[in-house]
Amino acid sequence: MKDKNWILIVDDDADLANLVADFLEMNGYKTEIEHNGAKAVERIIAEQPMLVILDVMLPDMDGLSICRAVRHGHPGIEGSYNGPILMLTALNNDIDEVAGLETGADDYLAKPVRSRVLLARVRALLRRKPEPPVTEKLSKLHSNNESLIEFDGLSIDKKYQRIQQHGQDIELTTAEFELLWLLASRPGEICDRDSISDYFSDLGYESSHRTIDLRVSRIRRKLGDDPSHATRIKTIHGKGYLFVGD
Repeated sequence: MKDKNWILIVDDDADLANLVADFLEMNGYKTEIEHNGAKAVERIIAEQPMLVILDVMLPDMDGLSICRAVRHGHPGIEGSYNGPILMLTALNNDIDEVAGLETGADDYLAKPVRSRVLLARVRALLRRKPEPPVTEKLSKLHSNNESLIEFDGLSIDKKYQRIQQHGQDIELTTAEFELLWLLASRPGEICDRDSISDYFSDLGYESSHRTIDLRVSRIRRKLGDDPSHATRIKTIHGKGYLFVGD
């Protein structure tokens, strides 16, 4: 197995793929390009790049099928891929975003892709560095550190994009992290879906009420927050979501 410290770009648009590759390499990343969707499945599983940038619209095997195959297995190919997957699409349709997230993508960008936004997403997906374990008792929100939110049993570190619950790391996608940070930074306040959509638009995301609901559902599952009796992120029907600090 080759060195994993590189990014695989899967896109049949050679010009765009080369532009993305050149931009990422200018910013210190090694890249390789794959134009064939079926071959991409084999390469992703066999070579295990540190991140995959995956176009949704491919002529031979679409990006959703590739994502599903590398996450959940593919006939004749042993193994899977657990690294970050950033999906790209030219379709301005939230259903495609929902489908991408449900097949196992970590993040999602609509074309035309802004280079600075792409770089920010790549960096965020790769930023999850190991930190010393939290040893102090977690309690109320700390006002003396704007990049760290701590509640009883839950620590949200924005600088390192790290979540811990009772000392255990919780893996969230970049968008899930941003949503949890937004809600947790306003404990006891109702965040309506329109304001959440505006927040994500400022970050360069194409966001809809449906994708917000999906991300909340995934965050709850990862935090062990039963949606039927949620204690951390409550649904306020007809209004939005409310984060309960303690």
